[in-house]
Amino acid sequence: MEDTTVLIVGAGPTGLSLALYLGQMKIKTIILEKQVEVIEDPRGISIAGDAVRVTYQLGIGDALFNTFGSEIGTLHFHNKTFHSPPFMGFDTRSDHLQQSVSNAIVQFQPDYERALRKALECLPSCELRLGCEVLSRAENDEGVIVTYSDNDDNTKQVRASWLIGADGKCGIVRKKFLEPEGIFQKVGLYNHVSTWVAANFETQLPTPATHPEFPLWKLGYSPQDVHELFWPHGLHFCNDVKRPTVSGRFGPVGRQLWRHEYSIEAGDHLDDPVAHLWTQFGPWLEIPGSKISKQLDGLTVTFPRDCIQITRCRPFTFSTKVVNRWFCRRTLLIGDAAHVFPPFGGQGIASGIRDAQALAWRLSILSQNKMPTFVQERVLTGWANERRQSCDHATRATRVNGMVTNMRSATLAFLFQSLMRLIWCVPDLVRILTRNTMGDTFRYQTAPGVFALHTKGGGRKLPQCWVRVARLSLVVIVRNNEEVDELAVEKMVEKASLPAGILTVESIIFLRIGNEELDSENWRTFQHQYRLCSKDELLSEGICPVDGYDEKTIERRIGRAAKYLILRPDFYIHSIAIDEKDFLANAQTIAEYFTLE
Repeated sequence: MEDTTVLIVGAGPTGLSLALYLGQMKIKTIILEKQVEVIEDPRGISIAGDAVRVTYQLGIGDALFNTFGSEIGTLHFHNKTFHSPPFMGFDTRSDHLQQSVSNAIVQFQPDYERALRKALECLPSCELRLGCEVLSRAENDEGVIVTYSDNDDNTKQVRASWLIGADGKCGIVRKKFLEPEGIFQKVGLYNHVSTWVAANFETQLPTPATHPEFPLWKLGYSPQDVHELFWPHGLHFCNDVKRPTVSGRFGPVGRQLWRHEYSIEAGDHLDDPVAHLWTQFGPWLEIPGSKISKQLDGLTVTFPRDCIQITRCRPFTFSTKVVNRWFCRRTLLIGDAAHVFPPFGGQGIASGIRDAQALAWRLSILSQNKMPTFVQERVLTGWANERRQSCDHATRATRVNGMVTNMRSATLAFLFQSLMRLIWCVPDLVRILTRNTMGDTFRYQTAPGVFALHTKGGGRKLPQCWVRVARLSLVVIVRNNEEVDELAVEKMVEKASLPAGILTVESIIFLRIGNEELDSENWRTFQHQYRLCSKDELLSEGICPVDGYDEKTIERRIGRAAKYLILRPDFYIHSIAIDEKDFLANAQTIAEYFTLE
């Protein structure tokens, strides 16, 4: 029988992300995917928050902006349609998350998955098997035996230390294997259920040659100008008390892709979803000529219907749900198999790859060390409790957009929109609201198994500092030209005597904070040395940082007394120490976490 350390069912963004992380850690991994080809229907279109940062960590971040995605830009909130002036808007391009990359992108999911698959090909410890359908599972304390049929209809078995269900909300791992164990998706932080039509369009640019009678050519409009007029940049949340709508661009720049979603109301008939779509969206493609120019007064300008291809149009029922338990012994759930969100915050794919990032390094440690069952339970319970807190955080962010979009009281909507229009006249208030709404202030709260020392500054993310991390890392803070004894730091780590692979001398990172010139000879000898770059330095190198970039955010987050940071691979700080004694005490809690009952 074939053996592997981790067996992943499902090769969507979540499963592939987990496999990539495990492959980077050289953990033997097999991914079983039922489909042979990438599904060309782009289901999720956005990636929000620190999931953008995770994509860079996976090694495909640059492709977000030059291959399969682009920045969202601004989240606009309108009354009824995106042709009405927005009553408020949030610019996602500023560095509200202190991660030095965009806060949100819109992407073409099939190409995103292809990029993940291509990155996976470079990792010899990982294998993606297509056309494979899982049939059954048997589990004991030592592992899981999975029976599956391959693309040639041969029945095979593989034994794994860990089975991961990343096969979606209707996947076999939860529905067939874990629901009999009492694991179900249940209502999350708040109860939301609604049915919407989700439609994708791919448009062509009309030109004077293809549409000579189009009236805007006489006004000097270019084909691109026409596209900007009818398909405006950004994402648009449109509050209509009769039928709320979300609409906007997605995918890479230059490929005119558009997503339009609207609620299904009582009395709607969807025998012909495309015809129903045109009755709802067709009027949005008609603009009174008087709004464009006096020369067109009395004329309605309509975007040419023959320049629009509908690539998807079908109803979906959205809800807010999360599993009551994330794992059962050695079988775990991530992504849509564990949680689902409404389409108002771009949290579906984002939460899935956060699940994968937080799980991968734990599986690596558990796989390298022979640990008793109660320690494995503690580690995975901590992971599950952190993931539930993260899901609730994502749900709150989604709920804000959803509540504004779905207001059904005309009076309440009018009062709210009037107030927002007033606030948006005061730039300082807008900055505060934007920072509070989009800024990621999430910190893991105390719960069983959570891997962070709250009394020692743990549980919050470290601002982006562009380092590659294998498992835990020790970040040594060096201020200005302070001399550092590298060997002494290595001996300090060795003295901690942590279990294998948790924190090693190879994972020591020296991070210089300060503005003085680098004149210490010691800095030239360190293997892992980093210095924070100012905005001016980046610009001098031809790098244009995101708006609001500030290299001092790290010191503000950790405090001036911080010396030794134990940093998790998922950007979260485990603990902060001010001296060696403090560090060894923090390290002792890690040893106890992984070894003691």
